[in-house]
Amino acid sequence: MSRKKTGKAPYADIGKSSGKRETILATALMLFTTQGVDATPTAQISREAKVSTGTLFHYFPDKNSLIDQVYLSIKKDLAEAIRDNNDETLLTKQRLETCFRGYITWGVANPEKVRFLDQFYNSPGICDDVKHQAYNDFAWMLELGNAAVREGVLPDLPGEFHLVMFTQILNGILALIESGCPGMSQDEIIENGLAMLWKQ
Repeated sequence: MSRKKTGKAPYADIGKSSGKRETILATALMLFTTQGVDATPTAQISREAKVSTGTLFHYFPDKNSLIDQVYLSIKKDLAEAIRDNNDETLLTKQRLETCFRGYITWGVANPEKVRFLDQFYNSPGICDDVKHQAYNDFAWMLELGNAAVREGVLPDLPGEFHLVMFTQILNGILALIESGCPGMSQDEIIENGLAMLWKQ
């Protein structure tokens, strides 16, 4: 996979500061998404991040811990982006749709993060503690989904069903935007994709 060279460090926005921990996280993300998690040794991450292996293990005791923290930092970033679009004055369906648009806007701006989330979500090694931490950042959205069910905006089906369906459709929209879809503009992809969310 080729990468465009820019004047700044790749994925430097993954953390709030420019400290070594954030540099390691950003470097790990870049390597994980370009060559795969399993094919990326910690020695390469520390070398690319320009820190010693000892420094890497000071922040992250092992590779699994590093992978978990990359995942959690991205999920937090995504949760904040979605919450920024949450307007509590809107009706429930409109609130959900603005949150979905926030997800799409974030995903278009962060395709590597979306790819990593997809890789990690399908990994069998996600521990319960990491799942719980990630869930906490999105608990309010699940409550919003429950309100949509009570109001008849969504069919009375399990929350897990809606979560998976919404995630698949939103990620499908992002994939089509990134790869292109003959005869459709980006706006058309988004509008038609969002319309499918309500046709379950």
